[in-house]
Amino acid sequence: MNKNLCIIAAALGSSVGAESQNIQPVVINSDHSVTISVKFPDAEEVSIKGSLLPRARTFRTPAGVFGKEGKEEMTKKEDGVWTFTTKPLSPELYTYSFEVDDKDTFDISCPARYRDITTWLNYFIIPGGIANDYMTNKVPHGKVSLVWYDSKIPGLPRRRMAVYTPPNYTKGRRYPVLYLLHGTGGDERSWTELGRAQNILDNLIAAKRCVPMIVVMPNGIANRAATPGEDPFNTAPASATAVESMLGIIEGAFMPEVVKYVETHYPVIAAKSGRAIAGLSLGGLHTLFISANNPKAFDYVGLFSAQTTNTITSSRKIGRIERLASTIDKISDTFPFLARGGKGKRIDGYANLVGEGRLVVYDSLDDKLRKQFDDKPKLYYIAYGKDDFVKKLNEDFRQRLDSNNYKYVLNITDGGHSWENWRKYLVDFLPRLFK
Repeated sequence: MNKNLCIIAAALGSSVGAESQNIQPVVINSDHSVTISVKFPDAEEVSIKGSLLPRARTFRTPAGVFGKEGKEEMTKKEDGVWTFTTKPLSPELYTYSFEVDDKDTFDISCPARYRDITTWLNYFIIPGGIANDYMTNKVPHGKVSLVWYDSKIPGLPRRRMAVYTPPNYTKGRRYPVLYLLHGTGGDERSWTELGRAQNILDNLIAAKRCVPMIVVMPNGIANRAATPGEDPFNTAPASATAVESMLGIIEGAFMPEVVKYVETHYPVIAAKSGRAIAGLSLGGLHTLFISANNPKAFDYVGLFSAQTTNTITSSRKIGRIERLASTIDKISDTFPFLARGGKGKRIDGYANLVGEGRLVVYDSLDDKLRKQFDDKPKLYYIAYGKDDFVKKLNEDFRQRLDSNNYKYVLNITDGGHSWENWRKYLVDFLPRLFK
């Protein structure tokens, strides 16, 4: 049984279960409550967690609203099956996982699952409204290909991107292209799996709500070539930190590597009017500085919950990196393991990047923005949630734009730093492109 079958069946309230368990893992009831069932025959206690439950506790800070994930105990039935029924839910994509005798896990037997950084989650969709755009509907489908390209980033001679080509794609016509960037801990699969980008594009194109386009989703983690487990150059598991990706590497390589490859291998409109770029969180930081450093490259720019400043590039932190690297160099003759691996190797690598001048992409932002807006992008789009921890950063950035009368489109929503919002921003952003 494939992943989409599980989702569609859940959305229609059908009885589709994992064959190995012979149960119905997800049933959407007539009132849009959802009954989750899972088999853990040897467990003494099972709880369910996820976005299908309200937050257990929230607290507001100047940086945003934070909360502890809700958790509810499940009821044990016969044959080791545990069940839980939610309150009625509004249309949306919901995630869930389990805590089994104090250990986190998920329902591996249900194909409707994905990885969010290091955590595996199950999911289902309550149909209706914008959630219908996330469904695999009976419309013509585009294709997503995983493509390797040559790179000059040290240690990564080849890197990977996911490329969406629209339904009825042909090399006999030219397409506009959107470069769509992920956040910290993500990879080239994030937008199609967690973001439902392929489904959103298929549905919007079929309804003529956006134009057919090619969408390029590159890996934006500077020390990784591809998704963890599929990367021949880095076998480490996924990480929620991305210091290497905030040192100018991705921004500096974007035009000569990613854009150049796309424009020599796909029938795209290789002009400002045919290029868009957007990204979430860390990808928003990359988007901001890639577009600012290349003011004649992109007519459409989208910042989704963007990290609008790079605190790593402050002079005090750069100086600290350089001092630490110098200390490691001095004692590495006596303790060579410090230079070979772990933090010592990373710090030395950061110092080399500082010395190479890659951080120049973050310098003189006001001058770069002036050049970018002198050329008047057709769309500069900013979106974030009322409870997002990057809200203050985005408000400060907006003041920077406002003080110079730079025009932008603003979309402030409920919620925080989450895929629930980023999917909505993509649905709102796509119809604005290439008009």
